[in-house]
Amino acid sequence: MTDEKRLAFALRSADAKEPKATFQYLFEKYKPLVVFIAARYLKNKADIEDAVQETFMSFFCHAAAVRSSVRSYLGASAKNVSLRILKQRGEAKTFDPDAYPAPFDDALASEAFCELVADMKKIVSEEDVRIVLWHLVDDMTFARIARMSGKNVRTVKTKYFRALKKYKKFKEAVR
Repeated sequence: MTDEKRLAFALRSADAKEPKATFQYLFEKYKPLVVFIAARYLKNKADIEDAVQETFMSFFCHAAAVRSSVRSYLGASAKNVSLRILKQRGEAKTFDPDAYPAPFDDALASEAFCELVADMKKIVSEEDVRIVLWHLVDDMTFARIARMSGKNVRTVKTKYFRALKKYKKFKEAVR
């Protein structure tokens, strides 16, 4: 069952425990992604925690109105909340998508996700890693990535799928 279907079922359920269990499941599943996105914008641990909490509170309050995928909603929300926090602090600045920081080395960060990025950097170029992160983390379309990188869409798709294929082979070889 997809997360979207599970959420819709939980919201319609007469059992009061179902929504709580579903929200707990979604929180545990997507917390590493939300932390990673917030950490790209915010440097302070307290600000990152605030952004994560606000992102999920917004999601829980507006779950019935979510029309996109859960992942897309949470990713966009984490980005917007982080930018709003920067703006409130007077630290708003343009974001350089090329400047992916080192993975946030706190217990909040997903070790598996950080390991994935580090492994990918070992086997594919920085540009390919950036394309994969833009598509998977920032939920960008291949067309938008192509415009940003100055490449054509076919090249971007090829780099993306080759990077994933190389990563899959790498992980199989390591096992």
